[in-house]
Amino acid sequence: MNKKNQKRLQMLKESYRHHKKGLFITVLVIFALVICVPQVDALIHPKRYIACSGDTLEVTVSYYAKNDEAGQRVVSIPRGSEVELRELGEKTSTIVYKNETLTVDNDHLVDNLEDAVQIKYVYPRRLLNLLINKQGKLSDMVVRKGEKVKVVSVKTEDLDRKTGRIQWYQVKKNGKKYWINGAHVETTKSAATANYAQDITYSTYWDDYYGKGYSKDAYVDQIDYKPQPASRYADNPIRTDINSVHVSLSNLKNHKKYYLSLIKKTGINSITIECKGDGGNLFYDSDVPKKYLSKPSEALTGSVMSKQELKDLIHEFQDAGYYMIARCVTFKDSIFAKQNKKEAIVDKKGNFIEINDEYWPSIYSRKAWMYNVDICKEIAQMGINEIQFDYCRFPDGTASQKDDLNMRNTYNESKAAAIQGFFTYAKDQISPYHVYVAADVFAWPIVVQDDQDIGQFFPAIANVVDVVCPMPYTDLFSQGAMDIADPTAVPKKTLYKFSTIAKRQMDEIGTQAIYRTWIQAYSPFDASDVKAEIKGINKAGFEGYLIWFGNGDPNDLKGVQKGFVDSKIKN
Repeated sequence: MNKKNQKRLQMLKESYRHHKKGLFITVLVIFALVICVPQVDALIHPKRYIACSGDTLEVTVSYYAKNDEAGQRVVSIPRGSEVELRELGEKTSTIVYKNETLTVDNDHLVDNLEDAVQIKYVYPRRLLNLLINKQGKLSDMVVRKGEKVKVVSVKTEDLDRKTGRIQWYQVKKNGKKYWINGAHVETTKSAATANYAQDITYSTYWDDYYGKGYSKDAYVDQIDYKPQPASRYADNPIRTDINSVHVSLSNLKNHKKYYLSLIKKTGINSITIECKGDGGNLFYDSDVPKKYLSKPSEALTGSVMSKQELKDLIHEFQDAGYYMIARCVTFKDSIFAKQNKKEAIVDKKGNFIEINDEYWPSIYSRKAWMYNVDICKEIAQMGINEIQFDYCRFPDGTASQKDDLNMRNTYNESKAAAIQGFFTYAKDQISPYHVYVAADVFAWPIVVQDDQDIGQFFPAIANVVDVVCPMPYTDLFSQGAMDIADPTAVPKKTLYKFSTIAKRQMDEIGTQAIYRTWIQAYSPFDASDVKAEIKGINKAGFEGYLIWFGNGDPNDLKGVQKGFVDSKIKN
């Protein structure tokens, strides 16, 4: 190679080395920018977290419409939301939340999530028993509506970042620490004592028995009517067109093939199985009685299957397309009452007393609450879709004996408040399993708009549970009820009229609960009468029903099953 070519080659090599070095430096600079720019941006526009007294911070934003008219809208920012600080002012600052620039007071901006959930005090919207643990162990200590309760700790894991709601507060009272569910408290007294019952209609009939002002105190002042968000679980979808038939566990076990065929032959798409019955009998081998009864075997004498067999049965029907409901008779429980005398309704001398041929635990009894809820939590873990509480009421006829009975009313609650308190507790404990809570409600309190002295005030219950299940059996209505001469003779009209009354009361509180009513299929009704009842429900704007024909014996159901039609509303 001549000298000229050698020199040219050397120049090319030098050029390549310089290019390679420059390329390396360029890559290094780009890399540095990628790493450093966000850090620089974070310094310029640091992250902050929203702190507020309520679940959300409401920020008003002014805007101009296309026609140049000025308007305002509200942006809701959940407590604990991460925002970007754009401009720090003396009293207010500019932030960016979901790509929107907003102005907020500096008091609502904190440096970390822990500071965002630090609340000093909470105020209950109704009487609540403080919990010893989050799993549902109730203490004897209560806090009352509007009471100032000291908060000692809030965990960030108990914050729902989507809604801003704090699920649990650890609080202190009389020197001891407890837990309280955040769904039932406010961070200001004014919010806790606000009137959420402005549209509630109620009868003052029972003032004549218990004194002037009793009804308002029982149905309004002691009740929590703040509208509650609907419970909806992606792994357990709820539907309004659930058509169910009540069946004993024994019948379901012995005639499984027949019940599995109903979904193919009729509009039935659900089975309501009886897991705990009248008197307190459990129909599967529950472990719960061992914790609450001195003789747990008495509650299990009617058991027909193990827990695993029940779980397998539930799953088999679900695989076939059925929505499965577990019916549990709650306070009509002689077994629990006899073995827990201190929790039972007794006379003034402390003696057991039969009411409607049964011994009754008091619904004021928190031990009775925990017993029934623990049973339902056990069933919830078997994969059931819904728990249905029946006989969640006081025995009827006690007003005439009020001077002779000890109802165990430790906290001076109204009967309606005790019922709502139980359902509040039950839902808190069952919802973590993604299982819905339903309540059977006697029909007459809905018609007359009071609790009929059994504690079932319909709006108070409907504001808590996921599903309300009234029991408007036509043969239980007196002649002329709801301005109908003979309710049994016109089942469509009776169910329509009743359902419209219930709907109006549900609208008064704006409840998210689903309405699914019981209908009678027993004598003197035939298939055409059952179909007429369903049409009455549809006409009122509802769909879905529950068939009651005793234990759901196949020989009984076959005679009326042509009436089990699809309940979807037809135009």
